[in-house]
Amino acid sequence: MRFRFALACLGLSAFAAGAHAASPARAYPPSCFADGLSLGQAVNAPKAMSLPLTLHGDFNACFVNPAAPSYAVAQQECNYAEAVGVTIARVPCSGGKSAVLFGLTRAAGRSGNTDFYPTFPGVWVEQGTHIDWVRLARDPNTTATQVFVNSPVYEDSVYVLENPIGAAAFDYNHAFTLTVDNNTGRAVQFDLGDYNPADFPGAVPLPISGYQTGAWYDPAHGGEGMLVEILDDGNGTTRTLFATWFTFDALGAPYWLAAQASFPIGATHIENVAVQTASGGGFAGNFSAVTRAPWGTMSFAFPDCGTMTFSYAASAFLPANSPAGSGTRTWQRLGSIANLGCQ
Repeated sequence: MRFRFALACLGLSAFAAGAHAASPARAYPPSCFADGLSLGQAVNAPKAMSLPLTLHGDFNACFVNPAAPSYAVAQQECNYAEAVGVTIARVPCSGGKSAVLFGLTRAAGRSGNTDFYPTFPGVWVEQGTHIDWVRLARDPNTTATQVFVNSPVYEDSVYVLENPIGAAAFDYNHAFTLTVDNNTGRAVQFDLGDYNPADFPGAVPLPISGYQTGAWYDPAHGGEGMLVEILDDGNGTTRTLFATWFTFDALGAPYWLAAQASFPIGATHIENVAVQTASGGGFAGNFSAVTRAPWGTMSFAFPDCGTMTFSYAASAFLPANSPAGSGTRTWQRLGSIANLGCQ
């Protein structure tokens, strides 16, 4: 147990809070948790594993001054122990990758109780000859975490396994053993095999989020492309898609089509978005009022981080030489923006 205790202590630096910057040691595609972590995701994991483990109370409570008014309560917390459920589950991501969730479920009726509570265990991974502590985060895709060994566990919680920054990375898509130690001489272990996407036949397609923002094109049709922006509306329930298709009319002159629609967070496709054209205006300050007119509709989906499929249908009775017709296209991502690399 001396080794386990020492390793748990080393883990303190790994769990220290960090800045909300993109993690340089990504363990999964960032788009995998574009909508954040939520409880209950392990329910759909066909190979989720759960084991009980008794976690001790807060050791810091053992050192409260006997003269302090809180001394009696502190002594109870010092000697407190609670059996929790530890759950490990893989969830599918895009591009044939996965992420691993780590969940702690408090005893029945105890979640949210801050008077008496268990504390966070030590957690480390063994993969081949590589053994190291693992960083656990409730804020995915960033370097931020406030999870550290012996910190309070007040409520049922879920975390995602990250790679320690500045250390050799684990590949959680391959087999590994995860050890969870209660720091008082007891531990449970989980042996995970290689990730197999076939275990998730009903996996949800890639949700539409800011990670699809960028430029898209068809390599076979130079000079034509689309700029797509996915914006958070700030209400926690919807996002807005704005897309501008730079194309050509029947005479070969440049022609812009603009589409905009609000959609629920978590949606994997957007159907029948109204598309408009604009006329009037001017160049470089020679500007007059712009007239907008309906053109038709478009629908969007993103099968993976590098692919966009869209369909279009022009309205009848458009002005002469306007782009017309209907169809479906599959385009590629031209590039990503800063650290918003989707895959």
